[in-house]
Amino acid sequence: MTLGERLLAYRRRAGISQQELAGLAGVSVRTLRDIERGEVRRPHARSLAKLLEATGLADVGPAPGERAGGFRVEVLGPLAVRQDGREVPLGSVMQARLLGLLTLRANQVVSRADVVEFLWGERSPESSVNLVQTYVSRLRKFFAGLDADPGLVTRVGPGYRLGLAPGQSDLLEFAEALSQAQEDRRAGDSAAAVQSYRSALELWRGQVLDGVLLPAAPHPVVVAVTQQRLKAVLDYADLAVPLGHHDDVLDRLREAAFADPLHEGLTERIMRALAASGQRAAAVQVFLAFRGRLRENLGLEPGPELQRTYLHSIREEPGTPTPALLSRRSGTPAAPIPAELPPDPSRFIGRDAQLRQLDEFVFDAAPHASARVVVLSGTAGVGKSALAVRWAHRMRHRFPDGQLHAGLNGFSTVGTRSAGEVVAAFLTSLGVAPATIPVDLDARVALFRSVLADRRMLLVLDDAVSPDHVRPLIAASPHCAVLVTSRNSLAALTLHVDALLVELDVVSRGEAIALLRASCEREAAEASPGALAELARLCAHLPLALRIAAANIAGRKTVAEYLTVLTEGDRLAGLSLGGDSRSAVLTAFEMSYAALPPETARLFRLLGSLPGADAGMPAIAALAGAGVDDAARMVDRLVAAHLVQRRPGGRFQTHDLLRLFAGQRSARADEETDRAAALERLFDYYLETATQATARLYPGMLRLSELRQYPPSPWRERDEPGVWLTAERANFAAVVAHAVDHGPQGVAWQLIDVLRGHLWRTYDPSSWCALALAGLDAARREGNRAAEAAMHYSLGAAHRYGLRDLAASRQHLDQAQRMLRELGDTTGCAAALDSLGMVLHEAGESAPGLAALETSLELCREAGFVVGQAKVLGNVGFVLATMGRTEEARQRLAEAAAFAARLGDRHLEATVQHNLGYARACDGRFIEAERSYQQALLIREDIGDAEGRASTLEKIGTLLHDTGNPAQGTRYWEAALVVFDDLSHPKAAEVRARLGQY
Repeated sequence: MTLGERLLAYRRRAGISQQELAGLAGVSVRTLRDIERGEVRRPHARSLAKLLEATGLADVGPAPGERAGGFRVEVLGPLAVRQDGREVPLGSVMQARLLGLLTLRANQVVSRADVVEFLWGERSPESSVNLVQTYVSRLRKFFAGLDADPGLVTRVGPGYRLGLAPGQSDLLEFAEALSQAQEDRRAGDSAAAVQSYRSALELWRGQVLDGVLLPAAPHPVVVAVTQQRLKAVLDYADLAVPLGHHDDVLDRLREAAFADPLHEGLTERIMRALAASGQRAAAVQVFLAFRGRLRENLGLEPGPELQRTYLHSIREEPGTPTPALLSRRSGTPAAPIPAELPPDPSRFIGRDAQLRQLDEFVFDAAPHASARVVVLSGTAGVGKSALAVRWAHRMRHRFPDGQLHAGLNGFSTVGTRSAGEVVAAFLTSLGVAPATIPVDLDARVALFRSVLADRRMLLVLDDAVSPDHVRPLIAASPHCAVLVTSRNSLAALTLHVDALLVELDVVSRGEAIALLRASCEREAAEASPGALAELARLCAHLPLALRIAAANIAGRKTVAEYLTVLTEGDRLAGLSLGGDSRSAVLTAFEMSYAALPPETARLFRLLGSLPGADAGMPAIAALAGAGVDDAARMVDRLVAAHLVQRRPGGRFQTHDLLRLFAGQRSARADEETDRAAALERLFDYYLETATQATARLYPGMLRLSELRQYPPSPWRERDEPGVWLTAERANFAAVVAHAVDHGPQGVAWQLIDVLRGHLWRTYDPSSWCALALAGLDAARREGNRAAEAAMHYSLGAAHRYGLRDLAASRQHLDQAQRMLRELGDTTGCAAALDSLGMVLHEAGESAPGLAALETSLELCREAGFVVGQAKVLGNVGFVLATMGRTEEARQRLAEAAAFAARLGDRHLEATVQHNLGYARACDGRFIEAERSYQQALLIREDIGDAEGRASTLEKIGTLLHDTGNPAQGTRYWEAALVVFDDLSHPKAAEVRARLGQY
């Protein structure tokens, strides 16, 4: 039995809830829940000691056969798959939706028609059958990645079946716990049944498959599972109230009633639980509120059973008011319970993780001295207020003494509300006569905290500007919670109170599209998925922009028409609602921008001209013309204001709409010469740093003689050269595109020529070709023949190494060597001939190829190009070996190896050893051949040359197969295949065929 199972068994025997045991042990409810679910097998030593002391259980360590791994699919809330307690990314929304359906019907055959309906509803594509097969295949690969049996998903006739054990699904555990509860109930053991029901209900984390389902009407299988939960809540209440579990029952009933406010059975049980706990007046209030809703929505009266419960409530001990309806100060009737929350946001999409985070923090069972404080921060329009109000509505039943709400107007044209003004308004809402409210702020705050001392209340403080703005409004009562929203981070608030800081980013692509579909259903249904995705992109996935876009479309425009408005006109102006300046993305941004100091505002404007999506701090400093430390201070201010986002790896970015806004402000406020100078500094930074990085990584790589020379200097970046080059990959492409479109043209071809070695080693071939073609275009526009030849040379390499298009490679390399010969560039011509010779050899023309290589070698010697000599000698040796001239081959390769060792070029050294292995194998010297291959392999592993490593692994495998060791050879082929697959290399198909994997 696992530790979690032992703790669960203990709670059932003792008849206590998770919350009660967590309180006894002094650990969080989340910790206890994760242990019982098996998501944490061995908790932290301190938590384990507390639990063992509270329960009296012995620590026997892991039980025999207890498995440390395993996966679990959770559908009773947002869909999640966990392995060893860690949530695993699910892939596409459609794959997640398929997994959700199969889990809901685990161990049953689901027909293909049912799958199609669940995935697409009434609008299934013509290719739906093929798509389902694709998603099933991906799902099998997903399970294989969890070290699970891919055969969990099986084809059964015209349908599919997902085979799961009870421990692999929260729904199966729920069903098992319900079965146990019913068995306990039949046996007459009400206490045990209550614990079983409680265990079942504690598995729920929200609505079934929340965030994954189609926005249409709930699917029958989802409805069925939801109804099982509702019935379990009702059965639990029937058993638990007579046993005195009033508070837990009320929490669960209120949560269910919030989702189904017209359910008479829930209302009746809430009234019974309230009456049983002595709150008969509150029970009466529940009835009156329910009757009002029923009349307003359906024109009906409550049924006879609910009427009888109401009469029972008012006849027992009449006239005894509940404590909640009395003034804490005078004992006189108080004002109505405040319920000041704004309306619950309609069509709220996403934010499941943040909602769970708030639940766990606010309702953590660990003792705390003051109110729980949560700060939701993020850029303008990211949905802070909507999330706060949504959570407040979901959890208002947990705060029976009321909910207070105040708009602080921290970023508003109408003026910020002071803390004293808000406290006075709150006191009035709480029934304090205005004439008795003190004038002094400290006295006013003291009275406010005294009034809240014994109450369970929720305070929502919207649009705060600073910690000082909200500190006086934080209740001291540990029974209260305070929810704050701000465009600033308010991190300093944690110095004084126990606060959770939650930073909101824009929503995901899928959530953005879902929000558009929910907000303009008819127009979205008529639009193509691509159009909706493009609209979401133009809105930068910003919730405010998405809602404005949907409002502009609904009933007035098609999605295509509105896309035209945004793409052909002023996008920020198009993201507004006529006649309402507050409903405009531009207005929201203006408020944040206006609060910036002048130098920080200037940097923000310049960030709008960044060609790429993000930048490191040295690049930002170059753009600003400032030192790194000064730039860092300004960027920190922008991050705190959520105008810039901090990303992993010391990188920073702004989303598209903020960047567009920054660019517009720069065009108004900054001189054109200043903006051009800023970009020139940025481009110079990229060229200089890329030159230094590639010189360290590829010291023998030939560069165009016209390149600007940078003196050697210490490496100043936080990352190693290879890591920096990889991190800047997208920015290099953006800089090239900007230079081609706007100038200076030389930046494009210079950067590509500097990066040629890195492009060869790490880029995908299509991207490499696209960049080199852009560089060729720039060189031609500039009329620079040397640069044009360099781009032909780069294209020849890209077609050879990446695309394996030898004809195109031959054409570009021949053009390069001709142009370089005409220009008198001997070393450049030698390099082009070297590559051309190898392309001819690979195309089956070894004799012409060898002749080109010999010419290249002569030119290298003539120019004193030592690095070129070493490289060409290695290639000559390889070609000679393939032609059967092994003695000559070994001589040339030995010369190449000596050159490479003297130069310290490890890439070249590895290539020469690889080719020497091939030559020795051709000569029948197999032991020496394997030794050379192994040496090449060690070097390539050390320098991180993945493609070269795979090539050497494949050659060793072939050598071992050919020399009577097929088992070991197969292992090398398998290792090579893994790398080739990771690189999407065309060689993978050949190796797979050798392994018999078709």
